[in-house]
Amino acid sequence: MITEASIKRVKFSPECIPDSWAGDVPLLGEVAIAPLDLRRFSPYLTILTGIQLTANANVALRARYDDARIDENTASMLSVQVGQWRLPAKSILYFNFFGLAAVVDYTTFFSLWAQQPTVAHKLLHGMSLSVAEKEIAERHGIAASVEKGLLPLPISQQIEREYHVMGEETHARSVTIVLAATPYQIESIYPRHDELIVLTKIAANPGLLAQAIAIGIDRDDDQNYAFFPTFPLSLVAGGEIDCFIPAIKEIRLWTQATVAPGAHLFRYTFQRIKLNNILRARFGMASKDELPGDVWEKVMGGVL
Repeated sequence: MITEASIKRVKFSPECIPDSWAGDVPLLGEVAIAPLDLRRFSPYLTILTGIQLTANANVALRARYDDARIDENTASMLSVQVGQWRLPAKSILYFNFFGLAAVVDYTTFFSLWAQQPTVAHKLLHGMSLSVAEKEIAERHGIAASVEKGLLPLPISQQIEREYHVMGEETHARSVTIVLAATPYQIESIYPRHDELIVLTKIAANPGLLAQAIAIGIDRDDDQNYAFFPTFPLSLVAGGEIDCFIPAIKEIRLWTQATVAPGAHLFRYTFQRIKLNNILRARFGMASKDELPGDVWEKVMGGVL
């Protein structure tokens, strides 16, 4: 489950964390422990996206992103496919289901973008600036660019422009799980020299709800960076979760189950990204004095 602590482990901003949920939706009530309930994650900015669910007239989707609220019946929503959702928040992000009748074994998965705000983000969202940030804003005319709608850059544009893909691979594994509550390695992935790796997609055979098969993701020194059940996933179209998890040393994928299912199938995609000065500045891998010109200031300001 994604928590406030998960958001604060984001260090290669922006990152997209995957999660899933499976369980019963109660009669005339919300799920007791919501699939997502975040309330104290300042100063990070978040975006809930990539929600997949099953259309059901007895299930309503309820969400809140800051002061905006959603209460929508899922009967005519896109079923077992990723829907068009983009819920940005800087203080409150909530996602749950309400049952008009009791529904058992309901599932969903989703992706959560989290990023540390640049000067441009702070100006857009009315967040306070430090003295140094005010100087950067004035020196680079950031306030005027924000007012024009040119900044901050969308995450998709940032990634397209700045993350140069030197290779993209999709791997498939069959892992035999023979002991309950025991971690089994799926694969460890390592970057080559002067590169980082980014995990971008995950899919798996769902298994049975009672087996509680789960996927774990460790990133560099972050153990259990993500951990979620496979039951809401599948290996066919619509059953794959998007993510964006960069690592500079290693990504370790592993699995475990409550009831050992034997052989279980997994699929995942990652990219090899060339390290450049923009990424070194953004990830804190180089100081202002170690980078040429005003690269560091422009990255902190959100111009790059």
